[in-house]
Amino acid sequence: MTSAAHAVKPSGKPAAPGRDYALLWTGQLFSMSGTMIQYIALPLWVLAETGSALASGLTFAVETLPVIVLAPWAGVLADRLDRRRLVLAGEVLSVGLVLALLGAVALRSVPAALVCAALVKTVNTVTVPALQGLIREIVPEPALPAAVSRFEGLTGATIVLGPPAGALLFAHLGPAAALLVNAASFAASALCILAVRARRTAPAPADTPVRARLRLGAGFTLVRSTARLRSLLCAEAAYFLFFGGATAAVIVAASERLGESQAGWYPACVGAAWVFVSMVVLPSRDWTPRTSLLLGAAFVPLTAVAVAVMGAAPLPLMLLAGVLGGVANSFIAAGASIGWQKETDTAMIGQVMALRRSVANAALATSSVLLPALADTYALGPVILIGAVAAAGLTAAFLAGWHKSGAAA
Repeated sequence: MTSAAHAVKPSGKPAAPGRDYALLWTGQLFSMSGTMIQYIALPLWVLAETGSALASGLTFAVETLPVIVLAPWAGVLADRLDRRRLVLAGEVLSVGLVLALLGAVALRSVPAALVCAALVKTVNTVTVPALQGLIREIVPEPALPAAVSRFEGLTGATIVLGPPAGALLFAHLGPAAALLVNAASFAASALCILAVRARRTAPAPADTPVRARLRLGAGFTLVRSTARLRSLLCAEAAYFLFFGGATAAVIVAASERLGESQAGWYPACVGAAWVFVSMVVLPSRDWTPRTSLLLGAAFVPLTAVAVAVMGAAPLPLMLLAGVLGGVANSFIAAGASIGWQKETDTAMIGQVMALRRSVANAALATSSVLLPALADTYALGPVILIGAVAAAGLTAAFLAGWHKSGAAA
């Protein structure tokens, strides 16, 4: 049994996550950095090949489709198989898929490249829940909060570093260099995971397809019947549907106005703001889900205004828009996550979070295609402003009955 006495070492210092966690963290630093390099380089290559903002936006959307389809099932798979082996196999397979993507780029086949990118994301969708479970296996319970916090910081840090590096590699060395770096990052991660000594846990009993469908259906039923969960699902979906594609639209616009080497600075600023808010602002007080979501929604129109007037000072205003967008995204993501955790029974959290991830990514995929295409057809400023007003307004509307639904419960 874990007690408060075990939460610190005899010296009074917090317990360390340990050697295996350090290996896992280092491996994911490589892997996630490479993924973010490809995240920016591949759409820029598609834009250069096709000259189409719609095709470039489709690249972002394609990488979300596997999450939409497979996320509800990935958690079940991660609970049934050896998690360390599953993550290791995923990283090794990703090396081969990125090399196949490199071949498609060399042949200048955009459809083949999109298929390969979707396959890479498919593998990632399956391994993500296994990775989260692996952290629980290798980190002592007293050190778990610190370990999870450091993984959150890792996500933000790779968002800061990856896109600018990807844009620079693409602009100066071509798309092949960015993809080779990503393949090497998966290989480095695989070597780190190979050295991890995970405690083997007994897999969950195998589900028949019918049982798996029933478990996933139970999560949907819980969300549908719980007012606050419905509010969270609709609020997040509205934000991602009407404003989630802003990053893709701004990247396309920045590559045209500032050059391809500068396009990665917008998502880098988003990531920097995300790190600051999640590490400094959010831990400073006990934010309620509704307050955090509404505060994030308030920053959405501010982001849109900075994007709309970007032509007056393209680089400074793009950086400002990235910071404001990162603040908005951080508060909305954090508020929703807190709400889902607080309002869902522990026994159902996996199924409910899988449903959340699937719906949010469906909205994001749609937005990542439509916003760049609409901005290319009309103008970036009006499209972003209209999307921001819709996102902020609907987010607030869906949360209007939050206190009432809580009192009723």
